[in-house]
Amino acid sequence: MTLFGGADLNYRSVTSGTNKFQGMAQDGIYSSRFGVRGEEDLGGGLKANFHFEGGMNPDTGTPGGFNFARKSTIGVAGGFGEVRMGRDYTPLFTIAGIADPFGTNGVGSSYNLANSVTLASSEVTAADVTTAGGFATAATATANAVYADPNAVRANNSVAYYSPSFSGFTAGLMYSFGSEATGTTNRDAGKMTSLKLQYGNGPLVAALGTQSTKGATDQKAKWATTFLAGSYDLGVAKVSAGYKTDKLTETDGVNSGSIKSTILGVAVPMGATTLKASYVARKAEEKIGNQLAFGAVHDLSKRTSVYGTYSVLKNEEGFGNTVGSAIASDFTGLKSKGFEFGVKHNF
Repeated sequence: MTLFGGADLNYRSVTSGTNKFQGMAQDGIYSSRFGVRGEEDLGGGLKANFHFEGGMNPDTGTPGGFNFARKSTIGVAGGFGEVRMGRDYTPLFTIAGIADPFGTNGVGSSYNLANSVTLASSEVTAADVTTAGGFATAATATANAVYADPNAVRANNSVAYYSPSFSGFTAGLMYSFGSEATGTTNRDAGKMTSLKLQYGNGPLVAALGTQSTKGATDQKAKWATTFLAGSYDLGVAKVSAGYKTDKLTETDGVNSGSIKSTILGVAVPMGATTLKASYVARKAEEKIGNQLAFGAVHDLSKRTSVYGTYSVLKNEEGFGNTVGSAIASDFTGLKSKGFEFGVKHNF
């Protein structure tokens, strides 16, 4: 059994139009956490394993009602691969780290723009909220609606299979049984399938994933995603790219169109320091926005790093995605820009 975890704290400043956030923040390049994991040798090449992991708030020293919502799984592994059950990252989510040198953390992450869509209240009608298949987090049309796959990162009540490597090829398949949604008779609410095929050999890594989640209102509502990503290590630099499509089908079975995201990245190692840059663009029938990010990470040791990141996200009018703070949201088409300087330590 192993205790593990880490903390990531930074000073962050985010400005969006006339709105501004300044102060301590966390998870600039690493998600703060505490957990326990272990395995048991069952003989015959089989091993049982478990992994329980919860998020922490090191800026206040509080666990936020500590639980194991980051990950809670039990599994069996062997020469056939691994079967894992519980709450876990979806296979599709793990592709983001291939395309984006900033991963899914901090003001430079592509997930500031390429994961959800935040619309101003003026762009949202009552029909949007009631027929969006349970994908809008807003309770009413007067609130700023955030449309996203509820299983974009993790899935509850899931069972997954991960294959061993066959000449560099691996596969991951997950099925989530969903969870009961209050106020709906749809038994399939939240059910999800996620698949990833990946190839890694030498400097090349490439992956293709698909995921589909059913909405809360009826079986016709669905959020479907396809993600293609790859990276190549040239030695002097690692270049990466990703192309992602999100498709929302509303309760009447009418397709609301596809949202397309493009991610380009580069990471340049210079001794203990790595310089990073990325560009992200997203559009549907019209442009949603784009983001440009620059950053550097300096490793003080294998477990401790200091870092700095700066990014600018340009929203088209009516959209309110930000680079690091919902407090600093703005829907007038102005830029959301921010920087952070911090330290990460894991154990």
